Amino acid sequence: MWLAIETSSLVSSVAVMKEEHLLGEITMQAGLTHSEQLVPHIDALLTMAQVNKRDLKGIVVTKGPGSFTGLRIGMGTAKAMAYALQIPLYGVSTLDGLAHNIPYTTHQICTVVDAQKKHVYAALYTYDRSTLVSIEAPFVIEASHLVERLEAQGKEIIFVGDGIKRIAPLVKAHPLLYMANPIYQIPKAGSLLVAARSEIAAGNIESPMDMVPQYIRRSEAEVLWEEKHKDELDNLVEPTVTVVDTVYKL
Repeated sequence: MWLAIETSSLVSSVAVMKEEHLLGEITMQAGLTHSEQLVPHIDALLTMAQVNKRDLKGIVVTKGPGSFTGLRIGMGTAKAMAYALQIPLYGVSTLDGLAHNIPYTTHQICTVVDAQKKHVYAALYTYDRSTLVSIEAPFVIEASHLVERLEAQGKEIIFVGDGIKRIAPLVKAHPLLYMANPIYQIPKAGSLLVAARSEIAAGNIESPMDMVPQYIRRSEAEVLWEEKHKDELDNLVEPTVTVVDTVYKL
């Protein structure tokens, strides 16, 4: 049994899978915060699927990019469960999970996650037979510049992810650029489980103590803080004495 947690956006999604069979998934965008709904959703899903927490073999969680708060809540919950149950923890890129929403297409897939201020987090994928392959690692770019890049390629491309709201007005009726069906646009924990197969097979287990979100860019709070304290940072003097922690053995 494998549990997946997806909280990289306003969508809260959890899924449980037994071997290759998806037992259930709860995917909601009801306006509640992840702190209000994530744990109740996990409990409800496991109850309905008749799965005991002790039967879980591992937990898969989205590690970003995406909402800073959402990622922290989802990852914090996954880490706590993995630690308490003493089971493996796996992190999967939000963009990899989104790409797996599309079961197969001859088009390239461009995953786009809203990065605020007219920017998106993006990555490109293609299918090699039945295997989804990454052809460009995640990057952050202004939505208009991304559209210009993809138009220049002259290839058929399908977009998935909540960044579509920034892409759609720029694409309009472009003959080679398509928006995925609304049911495929949002992140889903079930797709995250499919994307996690390679991580699980490779034994890429994350430590609950060390796992951190992959934001790609700094938060707005960090940028504003640095701007506010720019003069202090410019005048910062490097210390002449370095203090390190010392561990004493009893």
